[in-house]
Amino acid sequence: MGGDFLHQVTGVDDPSVKTAIVRAPDGYVVELLQYSRGHQNGAVSSGAGSIGAAHLALTVKDIHAAIARVEAVGWKAKGSPLPIAGGPRKGALVAYVSGPDHITIELMQPRAR
Repeated sequence: MGGDFLHQVTGVDDPSVKTAIVRAPDGYVVELLQYSRGHQNGAVSSGAGSIGAAHLALTVKDIHAAIARVEAVGWKAKGSPLPIAGGPRKGALVAYVSGPDHITIELMQPRAR
């Protein structure tokens, strides 16, 4: 995964990502991402592609309302909500938001069924 889609969602310049999605026996899903480009050394920046960077992903019913809600309390969207083009989450809308403390959260609205 990478290119313009991932740049628009994460704000990472020229991103390229390997993804592994692991489902625990209780149904919880953990998504692991390895960025192959971006900041490589030094202090961890607030960029989603930096080594050591981590984020929590939350499923939301309305991604636009969720973004408006977090922006009202000082968070900022890193990009525009966009649909995932392929894979097991095809059609889900995703966007990254970052707080004043530089914590990043991914918001994901599952595709309509």
